[in-house]
Amino acid sequence: MIRDIRRPYFRNLLLALTGVFAFGVYIGQPILLLLIAVSGYLAWQLFQQSRLIKWLEQGAKSEPPDSKGLWGMVFDHLYSEQRRRKKQVRHYQNVINRVQNSTEALRDGVILLDHHGALQWWNQSAADLLKLQPRDEGQLLINLVREPAFQKFYQNREVRESIRIDNPAFPDRTLDVSMTIYGKGERLLLIRDTTRMTQLEHMRQDFVANASHELKTPLTVLKGYLESILDFSDDLPAPLRRALGSMNGQTQRMENLVNDLLVLTRLDVEVRESVRQRIEVSTLLNSIADDARALSSERNHHISVRLDSDKDLQGDPSELRSAISNLVYNAVNYSPDGSDIELHWHESPQGGYISIRDNGIGIDPRHIPRLTERFYRVDPGRSSERGGTGLGLAIVKHILHHHQGRLDVASVPGRGSVFTCCLPAERLLPPANAPVTPDSAPDRRHKPA
Repeated sequence: MIRDIRRPYFRNLLLALTGVFAFGVYIGQPILLLLIAVSGYLAWQLFQQSRLIKWLEQGAKSEPPDSKGLWGMVFDHLYSEQRRRKKQVRHYQNVINRVQNSTEALRDGVILLDHHGALQWWNQSAADLLKLQPRDEGQLLINLVREPAFQKFYQNREVRESIRIDNPAFPDRTLDVSMTIYGKGERLLLIRDTTRMTQLEHMRQDFVANASHELKTPLTVLKGYLESILDFSDDLPAPLRRALGSMNGQTQRMENLVNDLLVLTRLDVEVRESVRQRIEVSTLLNSIADDARALSSERNHHISVRLDSDKDLQGDPSELRSAISNLVYNAVNYSPDGSDIELHWHESPQGGYISIRDNGIGIDPRHIPRLTERFYRVDPGRSSERGGTGLGLAIVKHILHHHQGRLDVASVPGRGSVFTCCLPAERLLPPANAPVTPDSAPDRRHKPA
């Protein structure tokens, strides 16, 4: 802490000038001696000021000049601040070095971009994955990675998920890229080589597809023979009839499972966007509601359709029908007899929404994040009793992904659930019989088939 000496300093200065003035009176020249003393004091002040300016011009890298009095206090304070600043610089440099060393040790690539998208810094793993060279510093990343999917991902201001792309430096390898936006538009990218995972995923898809195809034929033969035998079941003993009926039911369940696996496999391997045909939502929902009433049969569910938008949809009619039917049939299967089920079509500036609301058993919140996983069951016993395969919501998720949409789930145990298919605004079309205006004209880049 710097000791403040201003009060004694000014007191001593006043006493010195008083003494000079008194001596001047004694010799008969008070004004002359006082002017000489003040001039000397001013010269000393200018000298000390010059020393300070010279020290600052040299970058203030060495210790400040030594002095006494007020200037000594100033120089001592500057010296203390200089030491404190050097200590902070060393601390921050150590922190930066630790961060850089830790990121260099990562097997995943880390890239820092400025608010213009130019490369600022990257670790060695990023350099190895993308063949980055020191001369690439300051280059725009989108000029190095030109894949359209990445360009769209990069422009997204609210990034929640990662994207998988082909490695531009190694065409036979794949990358998983996640992005965080911070500060004034700067970006941090985390890059991971997922070639092995991609290969394993393809192996899994091939295995499921091949196994499903191989199982389909023997199951069809087995089911055909069982149905033929059951046609003459009146002549068979009761225990044998029950056994054959159980076998037929399990064969049907296995066939449903194989069919769902084949659908999922097809959705997995199709990377193209879904067909863009015009879909009249009111007709689609009313047709699905009629099928659901037939499924409900004697359970007397009150199934209604509510239309709060007259817009049509662009998409694949068979895929969207399959997705919505899955949700509606789940509502029928898991809702009490006589309860209400509502199909609701509405829109907002963000897009269109098809909601299926029921008054069923509801879902515990801890299960909701995993509902769209394959074979995941909230209650395995009840699902098996109703003939479910555990793949319906996974199919819904994939279909909506094909339409750049998502599935939102809200549920309260004992009070029912709401499953909402969220579709982007670009998929909405004005009614077919509506007058075409510049604002309502469909995007000609995606002409309805």
